[in-house]
Amino acid sequence: MNSLNNNPGYGNLDGISEEEVVIKEEYEPEPDDYNYVPQIHEVDEAEIRNLSAIREETQVDTRVYKVSAAFLVLALIGGGIGLAAASHSASKADIQRKASIAKTIKNTTETKLSGFDKFYSEFSKVAQANYDESSFQSVIAQYSKYNFMLDMSSEVTSEAVLLAGEAQNPLEGLRKYSADTMLLTQLLSSHVNETRADSDEILELQSKSDHSKVVYAMQVLPDAIHYLATDAPRSQYANGVIGIYTYRSVIEDDVEASSAYSQLKVDQRWSEWQRSRRDYQPANKKEAIPEGLDLPNHLLYRVLDRRGNESLLFADEVILVDRSLLFGKSANALERYQQRNEMIKAVLDRAKSESASIVSQLESFIPKDK
Repeated sequence: MNSLNNNPGYGNLDGISEEEVVIKEEYEPEPDDYNYVPQIHEVDEAEIRNLSAIREETQVDTRVYKVSAAFLVLALIGGGIGLAAASHSASKADIQRKASIAKTIKNTTETKLSGFDKFYSEFSKVAQANYDESSFQSVIAQYSKYNFMLDMSSEVTSEAVLLAGEAQNPLEGLRKYSADTMLLTQLLSSHVNETRADSDEILELQSKSDHSKVVYAMQVLPDAIHYLATDAPRSQYANGVIGIYTYRSVIEDDVEASSAYSQLKVDQRWSEWQRSRRDYQPANKKEAIPEGLDLPNHLLYRVLDRRGNESLLFADEVILVDRSLLFGKSANALERYQQRNEMIKAVLDRAKSESASIVSQLESFIPKDK
């Protein structure tokens, strides 16, 4: 208690117990800064000049720009190197892919062109000479063995379009060659069928010169014509032709006629009535049939159907008509044969010309082996 009373910070605490002491806070006096008055003095001209000479630092240190520029240049160089490497890799892969495509097409095309060159050479020999059936059969009729037709849709990969954007464009030549060879197969197929049908007529025209006439043999029913001319009523309609053939020759030799007639009986399996009806019976009893001969009662005509097959017709069932009476002036079998040859030769020449650069254009995509 005495210690509290003796403490100058607590004042007189006599008569107050320690428990009743109240702490009193005392503050120091406020400083004079709250009443600060700034000192003002006049500035002379010298001091103004000194203040004007001080410049505000608004510029950035140039070293910052230099470092930034250096980093930018390095970044650009690095990016360029990376892009060049990626581009080189992609370009190399593209070259290899195109080379693979070109090799595949080249292998197929060389096989086709080899067959084409062989056929072209053989056809040129056959087409320039006169028609020879054996040569025709060995070359033109067997054109498929040369295997020169190219089908772009199945024999050339669809990736070939990748070769079209370059300076050397083999696709154009391939498409033209494909179109020409597919057309050739159609022309040759038709040529084979037409020539086979006209074969005998062509040979006959070649042997008899250009003045030979084409004659058609129209087959009719002799009994119907006889009936129409004798017992038929006035309202009977006209008879029609039952077959049209090309006339070749007439058999006038008795021995040859007998042989042909005997064979005709066997082939057609005639009845006894048919045989007796066609057998030759001399009107004059004094006239005797040569011994050993079996003669028909009419001359036999050799004719050809549209497929080139030979048939025999009796004179009483044949009406001969000159072709010019039906069609006017037109090409005969030999002329048609020559026209087809010229058409095929023209397509062959065009295909050969257009295919000349295909292989070299394909090879331009294939790197040379070092």
